[in-house]
Amino acid sequence: MSVTDKQGLRTPLIHEKVAYWATETPSAIAVRSAYETLTYAQLDRETSALARYLGEQGIQAGDLVGIFLQPSVSTLVCIIGILKSGAAYVPLDTANPASRLTLMIQQLANLKLIFTSEKAAGLLQDLPLTVVAIESLRQELAAAPCAAAMVSPAQEDDLCYTVFTSGTTGIPKAVAITHRSWANLISWHVAEYRLDQEANGLLVSAFGFDISQRSLVTPLYSGAAISLTSSAMFDGYEIVDLIERHQIRSIHLAPSSLYVIIQAGQAGDRLATLRHLFIGGEALAATRVMEWARKKGSACKLIHQYGVAECTDVATSYSMSNYESYLVEGIPMGSPVGNCRVDILDDDDRQVSIGDIGQIVISGIGVGRGYLNNSTLQAERFREISIDGVLQRAYFTGDYARHLSEDKSVCLGRRDNQIKIRGMLVNLSEIENGVRNALPTAEDAIVLNTQAVPDQDPELTAFVATADALPPIRDIGHRLGRLLPRHMHPRRYVACKQFPLTQNGKIDRQALLSLA
Repeated sequence: MSVTDKQGLRTPLIHEKVAYWATETPSAIAVRSAYETLTYAQLDRETSALARYLGEQGIQAGDLVGIFLQPSVSTLVCIIGILKSGAAYVPLDTANPASRLTLMIQQLANLKLIFTSEKAAGLLQDLPLTVVAIESLRQELAAAPCAAAMVSPAQEDDLCYTVFTSGTTGIPKAVAITHRSWANLISWHVAEYRLDQEANGLLVSAFGFDISQRSLVTPLYSGAAISLTSSAMFDGYEIVDLIERHQIRSIHLAPSSLYVIIQAGQAGDRLATLRHLFIGGEALAATRVMEWARKKGSACKLIHQYGVAECTDVATSYSMSNYESYLVEGIPMGSPVGNCRVDILDDDDRQVSIGDIGQIVISGIGVGRGYLNNSTLQAERFREISIDGVLQRAYFTGDYARHLSEDKSVCLGRRDNQIKIRGMLVNLSEIENGVRNALPTAEDAIVLNTQAVPDQDPELTAFVATADALPPIRDIGHRLGRLLPRHMHPRRYVACKQFPLTQNGKIDRQALLSLA
């Protein structure tokens, strides 16, 4: 089955494109790591055999199959094989502690089987489901006589994958995405940015992260190759080496990862092959990429993207160019992904006026099926509303944006990134932007409420990433006074040589709080 866009054009599903390239360019490299490489023909053959195996185990449409692996060639074999079987895959990051992993699996009523490595299988031995060591299975399937693949044709509204995102209660939320939504996003990326068979990609984020799902399959959709790192830890120098060696052209990554890669690649022009950097997941500090971006000119596009896991990861996209303007206004959200819509609405679900702040609401094909086993949150976030007189299913993100003009909005972050100071509502993102402007030599700034005493006024602390000593707080306050009212000034400033990162390459705000 295929997805149909507004023009009625057929959009192949992810695993269909792998089969297509296996016919068109069978000897082209599809996936490679330090230990193994598969061509499209090999990947197609292995994944068809795996799909048949899953069918023989009784796996069918609507079932979930977990993947508990470090990113590897086997990971891609599992993903495509599961999709060919008609089931949906669940990326389970091996860095998760056992307690969190248990919480995640408890939410997956239809989880039938987990693929893992022989080394990690012991961590899952107490689970009441089938655990399969994928390396041994691959060897068995390769040795078996070739048989017709048992490929179950997926319907566009069947589940494609389920990822977990952080929950405010401490329990991770399972988010379900359909084939329709995912194929729409990936095909849009390929068409919009003219990604072709030379658009080799590189995975730089943790497997369980939502951005990793499109990182892994976008190159396969365009007939290019996806490369995988050998290190379980984020290593900027290894990544730069792979970019140079494998002629990497496109990477999907968080800003914190981008800063490290730019720094690691400064010696010589080791990032010369890059053509597209898709940046999302957290706020980008324009000051940290301006100089490098100017040197690259039009050779490499920095594409700032906004989205949430609940809406297939990306909702808007913006090609950056006028960096000075971002220091004042922030980076625009850009235009919606094809077949999607983004509105900025007030508390009564009405469009906000120019200059006002409202909640970001996403509708269209990108909106996922929703949360698994969380009906309360599902009803709160996924709602049907009237947009331009048409009833549409929409997702209320909890993120807020300022509507600057008819076609320009800037994301300010979550409502919980807003606090009241002296009765006035303040968005911490605006303060961070002010601190970055007041300290132009600083690489980045994060502002957090470090007040530990309940029911007391907030105490703002600015954590500043800088290699230099900070000026006296009085001098900073004087500079900031030209940009922000006094009640928005941080009380304290903490210098950091670099910000701590989570396993997904985002800034670890909890770790920053421990430095206050």
